[in-house]
Amino acid sequence: MATPKLTTYFKTFTTDTLGQIFMTGILDVSKYSQVNLEIIQWPHAAVSMTVSCDMGKLSGSTLAQVVGQFPLGTDGIIHTFNLVGPEFSVVLTGGTPTTDVPIQAWLFFR
Repeated sequence: MATPKLTTYFKTFTTDTLGQIFMTGILDVSKYSQVNLEIIQWPHAAVSMTVSCDMGKLSGSTLAQVVGQFPLGTDGIIHTFNLVGPEFSVVLTGGTPTTDVPIQAWLFFR
């Protein structure tokens, strides 16, 4: 079992031309058994986005699924996923194109 790992994202992201933020990119989680995510939109900005957590084979030829989907908000809720695939990513969708969105988030792999 790998040593637990914590990654934080405390910054302002800008949505792309389709109103998306690819927050984490593709992460190799094959050494872990569980991932925990807490994400809030803070300080508050008037955005309405959906957080999508994908797991499986995400790089190259892909075969994956959405394992969690929930609205981005200001409530600090920890979402826990048992890992069933080698790669994981967090993508925010449904935003206005080229808009700044301040995010505070952490991912904990164990």
